[in-house]
Amino acid sequence: MPGVPSYRGCDACRKQKKKCDMATPACSRCSRLKIACVGCGQLRYKFKDQTDLQVVRSSKKARSRASPQFETESDSPGSIVSIASSRDSARSGAFISLLDITDPSYDLRCYGPWFKDLPRRLGTNEALDAAVEAMVGFYPHLRRHEQSSLSRGSLVKYVNALQALRTCLNDPQKASKAETLCAVYILLICQGWTGKDNDQKVSHGEGLAFLLTAAESGQSSDQFHETIRDTLYVPVILEAIFNPRIRLGSWFLRFKDRAFGPPAPITHGAQKMMSLELKSLARIPDLIREPAKYIDDISNSYQRMRIEIPLLKASLHLADALASKSPTSGSIKTRIQYQVSFGLLVGCALIFNGYLRAFGADDGNMVEEADNMANDAIKLAHDASQYRPLGASFVPLCLIPAWTATDDIGIQQRVVEALMFYQDDFSPATSRGWYIMSYWLRGEMDRIRSGLGPSPVEDYSERQWGTIMLDEVGNMVCGDDVSDWFYSSD
Repeated sequence: MPGVPSYRGCDACRKQKKKCDMATPACSRCSRLKIACVGCGQLRYKFKDQTDLQVVRSSKKARSRASPQFETESDSPGSIVSIASSRDSARSGAFISLLDITDPSYDLRCYGPWFKDLPRRLGTNEALDAAVEAMVGFYPHLRRHEQSSLSRGSLVKYVNALQALRTCLNDPQKASKAETLCAVYILLICQGWTGKDNDQKVSHGEGLAFLLTAAESGQSSDQFHETIRDTLYVPVILEAIFNPRIRLGSWFLRFKDRAFGPPAPITHGAQKMMSLELKSLARIPDLIREPAKYIDDISNSYQRMRIEIPLLKASLHLADALASKSPTSGSIKTRIQYQVSFGLLVGCALIFNGYLRAFGADDGNMVEEADNMANDAIKLAHDASQYRPLGASFVPLCLIPAWTATDDIGIQQRVVEALMFYQDDFSPATSRGWYIMSYWLRGEMDRIRSGLGPSPVEDYSERQWGTIMLDEVGNMVCGDDVSDWFYSSD
């Protein structure tokens, strides 16, 4: 559970237990010692792990002190209901505590504004209840950068959430419920934080794609359900780009002209970014699965991105200036929205750039454009780093294509350095996935250059991912060795 210590001095004074005068730009002590003054005035959160059983016990003790008669009624039906109610209250209270955190680095609402509506839905779906408990259990580890040493209690909650989800998915009445979709999405987020997949044969992204397809076949008048689906389209589409086992159903063809990211560009006269419309994003997986068939569509999409990237980049510069001049919660939120949109647009453009060059369709400018966009991705990673981990969790999605598309060894090394910097925000398994996806994407482009075309679907399994061979723990097999990170450029 989070608490809020009152001390707001800088980190250096806090570590030495000294009183900080909180002067700006540096406190007196840091100025005197000529050391960096970091964290002055910052609100710090402190987390204490508390299990549901501890909550129930403490509540029971409180009731016993207030009225001794409860001791003789502990086995009554009313007592059982009370314990269940206490557990529900503890779950809701813990989750609400996390939603109260507005620091963009740890704000759960970055995953969807509807997160604030989840507490009122707790207690109606066992999969959602268990998924929320798993997220609450993992969150302190995310905050303390301890994903590699997760507590036994948090892992047990995650396993329980997977079991509860399976139960709901086996129930036709619950499988397509909005709460079940939420549960899958929350576990997808937890998997990204920790890399834990419990040896699943099917990823949560694949499961979401299946559920969204099933949900589209039915009619729902629930606005919450519609909002959930609109949010979940994006992570499914993004995972489908890197996971050929995900096949988007016919539902994406019915997308309206909805765009991902901010509602409108900041710059005057800027056009709507057609490349960020959901129907445009949803086409990308199919385009790169059959690039020879859709080479003209890839070329047309890339030409449009060439026009849109400078426009969105100008809007991002204005958002940066506004957030720097007046760092309000609104201006910071807008800046992050533009960073995410720009990162996504650049990442997609880099993929198309690499595929077009693999087909020999370079018009003479694409090598330079790939280098420039890769440098843009590196700069974006640097600028967004102040909002790590959650507010900058999108960054690897543009760094992976940057490493793949550029042929400049120096730029590649800087991309790897940026990925290494972001490694600490996620589990080793998650960062290993970045590495595998980078080499997989380059391998697919190499197959196209050699005239073989993309890897067939049957080449994707537990021990193989396209051109990449994996060992039993998921590391990449490189001749007689295995590797879980990028090769040195030496």
